[in-house]
Amino acid sequence: MRLLYSLMIALCLSALSACDIDRHEMHDARQNLSQTIKLHHLHMLINHSLQMATQGADMNLQGIEHGPAMLVKASGLLERAMTGPEMASMHKFGGATAPLMKMTHELAARATTLIEAMKKLSTLSGDKGAIRMLNHAVEVAATGSSLIMLGQQGMAGDIDAVMVNHGQMMLGEASGLLRDISGADEYRSLVADVVNMLIGIPDMPVDQGESQPQGG
Repeated sequence: MRLLYSLMIALCLSALSACDIDRHEMHDARQNLSQTIKLHHLHMLINHSLQMATQGADMNLQGIEHGPAMLVKASGLLERAMTGPEMASMHKFGGATAPLMKMTHELAARATTLIEAMKKLSTLSGDKGAIRMLNHAVEVAATGSSLIMLGQQGMAGDIDAVMVNHGQMMLGEASGLLRDISGADEYRSLVADVVNMLIGIPDMPVDQGESQPQGG
C-alpha cells in the first residue's frame, strides 16, 4: 500500500513538473511570436519607406519638384521605425540580440544607404532607364515582403495563403529584374543589398495550436 501511495505521489509530481515546463515553453513561444509580429510590423514600415523613396527617386530623375520631399518623408518614416519607443522597448526587454532584430537593423542600414543615394539622383543622372527599373525592383520586393508578412499572421483565413503566394511571386519578379537589368552598376549594388534582404526575411514561428501560411 505504501508503495502504491509513493508511486501515486511520484506520478502527480511528475505531471505537475511537466505542466510547469509546458507553461514555460508556451510562454517562451508566445513571447517569440509576439516579438516577431512586432518586428514584422516594423519591417512593413521600412518597406513602405522604401516604396515612398522609389517614387521620390523617380520624380528626381524627371525633375519633379515633389521628389526631394518624398525622399525626406521616406527617411523620416525609416528613422521613426528604428528609433521610436516601440523599438526601444524591445531592446529593453531582451530583444536586442535576437537574429530577426539584427536583421531588422541591417535592413534599415542598407535602406538608409540606398535612400541617401536616391536623394542624389537628378535629371542629369546617367542610366536613367536602368535606375527606373532598379527602383521598380525595390518597390516590387518591398510590396511582396509586406504581403508575405501580413499573410503569415493568419488573420484572414484562406486569403492569407493568397497574400503569401502573391508576395512570393513578387519577390521572384524582383529577383528576376536584378538579374536582367544592366547598367548603373554602383546603384544596382545598393539596390541588390536591399532586395536580397527583403527576399531573405524569415518566416514567423508557428504558435502552438495554430497554423500559419508558409513564406519563401
